[in-house]
Amino acid sequence: MTTSIIIFTTYFLFILEMILISQSFFYTRRERKKVRPTYTPKVAIIAPHYGWDDETEQHARSLLHLEYEGDYHIYFVTHELDETGHDISFPHLQKLVKDVPYANVSLAPNIIDNNLSRSQKVQNLITIIESLPEDVEVIAFVDADVEIQKDWLRLLVTPLQDNSIGATVGGRFYFPQTWNFASLVEATWVNFQLALQGDHRLTMVWGGSNAFRRDFLEKGQILQRWENATIEDLNTTRAVREVKCKIHYVPDCVAVTQTSNRTWKQIFEFTNRQMIMTFHMGLWAQWFGSLFLFLPKSLLIIGVIPFLYSQQAFLTVTFIPFLEVIGFHLCCRNLPQWLLDTPRVRDTLRISKFAAPFSVFLGGINAFYAMFQRKIVWGGVQYEILSATKCRVLGRIKDRKRDKS
Repeated sequence: MTTSIIIFTTYFLFILEMILISQSFFYTRRERKKVRPTYTPKVAIIAPHYGWDDETEQHARSLLHLEYEGDYHIYFVTHELDETGHDISFPHLQKLVKDVPYANVSLAPNIIDNNLSRSQKVQNLITIIESLPEDVEVIAFVDADVEIQKDWLRLLVTPLQDNSIGATVGGRFYFPQTWNFASLVEATWVNFQLALQGDHRLTMVWGGSNAFRRDFLEKGQILQRWENATIEDLNTTRAVREVKCKIHYVPDCVAVTQTSNRTWKQIFEFTNRQMIMTFHMGLWAQWFGSLFLFLPKSLLIIGVIPFLYSQQAFLTVTFIPFLEVIGFHLCCRNLPQWLLDTPRVRDTLRISKFAAPFSVFLGGINAFYAMFQRKIVWGGVQYEILSATKCRVLGRIKDRKRDKS
């Protein structure tokens, strides 16, 4: 009897997961068939930076060659540092935009040196937003560590002609350059989140690729929400929902992050940080979904192991992980065709899907851990999340290498 209940519960949770994946799958196909009128307002692209390497330079250069019929201006922004005067990215960005009339570089105040109670990324964004020209109609955001396509801006901006849409968001795809197991687990953990994006309330704004109309700053009280906040995108998510607008996911607008030789320490820090922020930002559906769908299912499979003499129990232990692999495969079918046609990506997806059961278990652990932790480390600084709109800056973390995640 006990074994039957465990098996039934496990399959029930998997069915719920598949329903969610299927919703996203069919939404993506409907969305790709839609044709919208041309919409080309003037756009300000805000690109916050921290650190510098060859990939970062390549990503920054790609912003200079976007295919967008309207006017746009790129605002690269990094922050001041007492010991050097600026982050290492500042002179590189200045050199990059030297002869580009539609781009410039700014320095934001350092939050530690100026005793500011917000994250450095939030400060960087606020610095630019407060000085934007009055004729800017749309604000788009893109992280420094993502690779975008030439049509990225057009895809994000076009749906904003619909006033019921508060913000648009693109997908995030992790592309491991090495197939060590830790990197594959992290990639499937991130890429599985494509199933959470669609036309339902689980859809979230991701700070690495999103846009909203300029008037939403006042309508959603964005700067007030960000003033003492740890993270900007989850606050934007809450703002869109509270003004009864929609977050519109653009399935073909996928930003790619390349990863390599990630360690388990880095992965636990990154995944825990994401879930801690989700929990303490009050995004209960996303947090509860991870806790309820992922952790019990993994623990139930482990709980069945002592009953492996039962044929039902044995099939559960072997079959459920296989179903998770199938679920991840279906989730990845939502990716744009240009990405699926990339041979290296195709090969990586073929390998990484077998890490899906471990990523599901990790997601459950992250959700459970988030209930007992408020402190995170991000960009070499430790923060304590006090509420959705408030944080305490605890100081710099010494001798930490740059983490691009």
